[in-house]
Amino acid sequence: MSPRRTRLLAAAACVGLLAGCSSSSSPGSNSADDTGTSSATATSDVAASNVLVGAASRSVLPTVGGNRDYVSTAPGWSNVDPYNPGVYVPAFDQGAVDVGNGNNDAAWVHDDLKATAVAIQEGDSLVVLVTADVYMVFAVDAAEIEAMARKSLPAQWKDSAKIIVSATHNHHGPDTAFSVNDKWYEAMAAETAATVNEAVVALEPATLAVASGEHRYGMNDVRDPVVFDPALNVLVARSTATDDVIATIVQWASHPETTLGFEPKTGFDISAVCTAKGWTGDDCKADGRYFTSDYPGVLRDVVSSEIGGEVMYFNGPLGSQIGPGQAPTWVIDAEHPEGNGWVVPAGAKPLPGATDYLGRSFAKTESIGTQLGLHVLQLVDAAKPITVPALVWREQSFYTRLTNIGFRVLLADGDLGWKTPMGYNCTMPFSDTTCVSDDGKVVDDPVLTPLVQSQIRVADVLKTRLVHVSLGSVGFLFMPGELPPELVVGLPSDFVTNTDKYYRDASEQHTRGADYVMPGYLLNLVDEPTTFTVGLGGDELGYWVPLNEVTVRCAAEIIGPPDGCKRAFEAGVINAVDGVSGPVCKKITDDPSSLDGVAADLAKVALDSCRYGQALGRELGEPPGHYEETNSAGWDLVDDTWKAAVILFGRDNQRQINPENKGYTPEFPPPAP
Repeated sequence: MSPRRTRLLAAAACVGLLAGCSSSSSPGSNSADDTGTSSATATSDVAASNVLVGAASRSVLPTVGGNRDYVSTAPGWSNVDPYNPGVYVPAFDQGAVDVGNGNNDAAWVHDDLKATAVAIQEGDSLVVLVTADVYMVFAVDAAEIEAMARKSLPAQWKDSAKIIVSATHNHHGPDTAFSVNDKWYEAMAAETAATVNEAVVALEPATLAVASGEHRYGMNDVRDPVVFDPALNVLVARSTATDDVIATIVQWASHPETTLGFEPKTGFDISAVCTAKGWTGDDCKADGRYFTSDYPGVLRDVVSSEIGGEVMYFNGPLGSQIGPGQAPTWVIDAEHPEGNGWVVPAGAKPLPGATDYLGRSFAKTESIGTQLGLHVLQLVDAAKPITVPALVWREQSFYTRLTNIGFRVLLADGDLGWKTPMGYNCTMPFSDTTCVSDDGKVVDDPVLTPLVQSQIRVADVLKTRLVHVSLGSVGFLFMPGELPPELVVGLPSDFVTNTDKYYRDASEQHTRGADYVMPGYLLNLVDEPTTFTVGLGGDELGYWVPLNEVTVRCAAEIIGPPDGCKRAFEAGVINAVDGVSGPVCKKITDDPSSLDGVAADLAKVALDSCRYGQALGRELGEPPGHYEETNSAGWDLVDDTWKAAVILFGRDNQRQINPENKGYTPEFPPPAP
């Protein structure tokens, strides 16, 4: 055991964390029948001998002088300075590179960003799983990376290999969504494609072992209802010849945005940097101008430094909105252990640089990643071997309406990803025969074109997919965005009978109890006892909000008439003075004749709000508690995903309550002392 692990394990030892390793069930996964009962993670004690595994990783940072040598001087995660944003880089070879959910012109690098590939072969089947420490990878860009990778694959795999490219959803990497530096993205794509080839070339006989637990430190849900999935799934591949670790695949769920909005103290006079960069006034700041892999990078360092091999991190159901922002963190030691992960022990100290338990800094990132890494190491030690009777890839494409016209503006401007996404115009019901490509055509919009000087794409439908990879008793479900846990693991058994338990803010406009409807939950459809649920798996369409929970902003304040929202609400045409619900919008959008008999000006308020409300929510302010709708492609995502899953798995179980879902929504954490 390494000295670092000895020190860290001593600091982390606690009943809650250790107990997670001994769980024999897989949180968030169920058997194939309709009982909803949990199954054992793994029952076989015979190591698989028919599987080959290879893994590789490469840095995807921008270069300086044709290389990334500067990262060797970056502070990284050893002896973390809570305020140090990293090594200063005056300019990158690719020019100015913006930060994914930060600011323009990144100038510091805190630690490395990587693309990681794990190739798994069984017989004539090869699947390559790929993930990168970036904000998001849209389907069209993933397809381009896949095409680049195939060019260098060995001949036998050029056409037959299955490849899926995902993102960790790192909010502190180069922007891959809205302000893309094409030169950097092309270099990143090439590095990512190269990892695929290197992983395939490295294939060797391997054994696989799996373990699952629950991990809560550093995660919380900031949107009612509070439902989240603390499942921590780990798959470890070892060389049959040497027993060395080839790769450790980890799946957990929390936004990698630990230092989002944090202003580092740079340790030097930032005014000189601002002068050199041309940053003036309030723009003279380091906030959002540094690259870091966030806690997945800490996890990678902790695990790889102890057992070797590549470490691949997948984020799970983190939508609406699971993250570290309201999660307390503290100095963990023998007297102040992690415990259940969110009750701060009496007398615990805030992390270095923080004045309270919610303070953001690189120390918080390091703490979350370290505790996660230590739990992963314990699960690796407890992992049970599995056999792989077959390696099965299944996918189901589906169309979904792009109700958020803001996305259509971004598509028209070329400000959504790297390559130009395909869009469609369809007649009902959506299918390959009823949907026709818009060929990238754009048109003026009567409201948005004069308002923001942009056109919109003609297309109002997108195509995406679910992908399922089965290894027998272990599966991977790749989901194209930020799905809410309740659509993945189900609602808790007492959600309807103890509704108030799951709602913190009575002032926000949310559907409650039995009125909060999901069509079912995805893990009630899978066959495998253990399923790695992968958010942003091959695509990113934003947040999935169930139709009856959707509320979009009334748009009359901008479009008119000035008193239109109030009058439309009083007349019962819209159902909130500042917003319109998803069911109302879907009804009148799909069938405008449903407004027959309504005064023309009030009907226009309703139609305009449903057309523009998601996009204008950012400017006007979303209805309280409904930020996610502004960042969602459309209000049909939940239902369309469910329909696709039913086809994919060949079964339909519409139960939304998971009777075994006892651990996914523990009692609310007490207010941080």
